[in-house]
Amino acid sequence: MDLQLHFFWGFSLTLLGVYWIPFLLTGVIVTLIKELFDLWSKDHWSWGDFWWGIIGSGVALFFLYSQRAF
Repeated sequence: MDLQLHFFWGFSLTLLGVYWIPFLLTGVIVTLIKELFDLWSKDHWSWGDFWWGIIGSGVALFFLYSQRAF
C-alpha cells in the first residue's frame, strides 16, 4: 500500500494555500479526484488512500493555522 504517498500529496498540496487561499482545498480535491478515477477505471475505491489523503490535508491545515501562515 502507498498510504504515505497519499498523506504526502494531501499535505504538500494543501501547503500551497500559503500562496493563494483557494489552494488550501487542493489536497482534498486531488485526493477525491484520484479516488473517483480509480473507481471509474478499476472499479475500486480505496478508503485507506482516501482517508490518508484527507488526514495529510488536515495536518497541513493544522500546521498552517498554528504558524499563522494565512
